Amino acid sequence: MTTVRAAARVVWAGLAVLAIGTVGYVVIEGVSTFDALYMTVITITTIGFSEIFPLSVAGRAFTMVLALAGVGIMLYAVSTVAAVVVETDLRKILGLRREHRMIRRMANHIVVCGAGRMGRGVVDILRRRGVEMVVVERDQERCRELEDDDILIVNGDATQSNVLLEAGIERAATMISSLAEDAHNVYTVLLARQLNPTITIIARAVEEGSEERLRLAGANTVMNPYRIGSMRIAYTALKPTVIDFLDASLPGTDQELEMAEVPVRGGAELAGKSLAGAQVRTRFGVIVVALRRGDTSLFNPSPDSLIEPGDVLVALGPVQAIENLEDACE
Repeated sequence: MTTVRAAARVVWAGLAVLAIGTVGYVVIEGVSTFDALYMTVITITTIGFSEIFPLSVAGRAFTMVLALAGVGIMLYAVSTVAAVVVETDLRKILGLRREHRMIRRMANHIVVCGAGRMGRGVVDILRRRGVEMVVVERDQERCRELEDDDILIVNGDATQSNVLLEAGIERAATMISSLAEDAHNVYTVLLARQLNPTITIIARAVEEGSEERLRLAGANTVMNPYRIGSMRIAYTALKPTVIDFLDASLPGTDQELEMAEVPVRGGAELAGKSLAGAQVRTRFGVIVVALRRGDTSLFNPSPDSLIEPGDVLVALGPVQAIENLEDACE
């Protein structure tokens, strides 16, 4: 039974008793409607005021029945409210336990610290991509919004080691720190690097000059959204066609193009073949923009470039074509 239905039943039951009591006194004792209503209220609430008009034998019998009905309604209201509270708390407790169990089983996931305006945008994109993630956020209202979207959350301060451990930071593959202040981002990066030395950390820089501090703290990649935004605006004015093409390769647009990193697994169908021999362009309909091998990236690789296990192909093409290429590289 939902909270709204429970409250509605209590209200309707109370109104029904009030109506029956008022009509009963008017019919039995012949008093005014207001006096009958007043007598009904003090009877069902057991206030104990004296009778405002003489009661006949039938009126007294009716009053006893009305008093018992009033006590019953009050007990019903109290029990209903208690049941709603207990049910809500129980659902919350069970939900938290379920989330904790799921987080403890996760590995190689992404931990997103901060679900403000920018962090929430990151979370939405990752969710659409079906990426396993845990969000760390201390604002209760934001946590409720994330819960409504079935996103695993840890309600707490990301600058506390126990909170990061609760999010499974020691088993995570990537952490994105998108807190509102640079000092908090620096401290979170330091903690994450200490708890998981191999994790990939992406940090948001809020102020100019904070990028270097975040890198020294252990961030692999630091992004300043204001600088990126200003560059985007400038290049939109200078090279609008190029920007439109890049927009088409980003997720969430109306275009069917996508630029993706496609790792080549050991034993994959394309492993050991050249780009020309694998017929990447003609068979899959994608363009390999770059080939990354270890720390080296080869831009615009030649058709004779070999595809080896462990390589990462940076490919551009329709979404379905990219998915077919990913299948061939598994």
